[in-house]
Amino acid sequence: MIYKFVNFPIIIEVGNNILSEFEKVVHQNNLHFENPIIISGKTSGDIIKKYEFAEKYEHYVFEEGTIEEISALRRKIVEGRYDLIIACGGGRVIDIGKYLAMDILIPVLSVPTLLSSDAIASPISILRVNNTYRSIGTTMPVGVVVEMSIIKNSPKKYILSGLGDLLSNVSASYDWVLASRERGEKMDNFSRMLAHFPAMNILNSCENYSSIIDEKFLEDLAYGLILSGIAMNIAHSSRPASGSEHNISHALDRLLGFGSVLHGLQAGFATILTTFLQGQKKEHEKILELYDKFGFPTKLNEIGIDEVTFFEALKMAPKIRERYTILNKYDVNKIINVANKLYL
Repeated sequence: MIYKFVNFPIIIEVGNNILSEFEKVVHQNNLHFENPIIISGKTSGDIIKKYEFAEKYEHYVFEEGTIEEISALRRKIVEGRYDLIIACGGGRVIDIGKYLAMDILIPVLSVPTLLSSDAIASPISILRVNNTYRSIGTTMPVGVVVEMSIIKNSPKKYILSGLGDLLSNVSASYDWVLASRERGEKMDNFSRMLAHFPAMNILNSCENYSSIIDEKFLEDLAYGLILSGIAMNIAHSSRPASGSEHNISHALDRLLGFGSVLHGLQAGFATILTTFLQGQKKEHEKILELYDKFGFPTKLNEIGIDEVTFFEALKMAPKIRERYTILNKYDVNKIINVANKLYL
């Protein structure tokens, strides 16, 4: 028999009051650590310090997350012989935690205080190096613990960003099938479905969600983002969750500067265009319906990107990386004409 072995988190916990029993959650999964260290940003550090586990362990608070600061933390972890990194925060802190875990060869446990992207469980880190941002393949977290009471009280824009990042899988999935059919690109159907189904579940459950802080919605979003990260690890590629819509987002990053607009907002915003170009009429309409219900930006003036910059990004996007997508099938002027009708 031939088997495919993959890594995925041992702990996946989403619910209320989980952080109050953090050590119990870890131990009941047969994980035991002698000397953990918590890393966080200032805001996320203030959020988690009320929990008992946060008082027991060394706690490092990032200021800027520069490569120099990361290097200093690396030395601290090695010299202190810490055996687990507990990364508490948004994507930036968790990405740093995953990178350090890979570099030092110790586990990292993800405790997101925001659900803004699938970085909470993905094998990829975005790090700032010399005022530029680099995507680096890293390790998967050994566990992901999502405290719903924290997420419920997080700023709405971060929840919307997470929604956009998850729904972009609908576009990415189509692009992967397209590349496989027209360019012979190897496709892993299991990882594609693992990323695609949670996004479709969110869309098909639209009428059941009362608001953006509806507990069932946030739970579905959390599990969806975790599965999206696992899918990328199985595929050994970001393909299951990154297609034409992410090409547009990457182009916007180059033009506006990384982080000028939240990544998930950019990707989810671009998904409006890419699903239309892909002919996914039913999915496109459902996305717009859910966006309208939750107040996701659907026009350029709502997301804060000017027309000239966005259309320049559309010209750049098909060649931003070597990844065949729906953008490669159309003349850029046609794409811009469609975008004109959808976004203005």
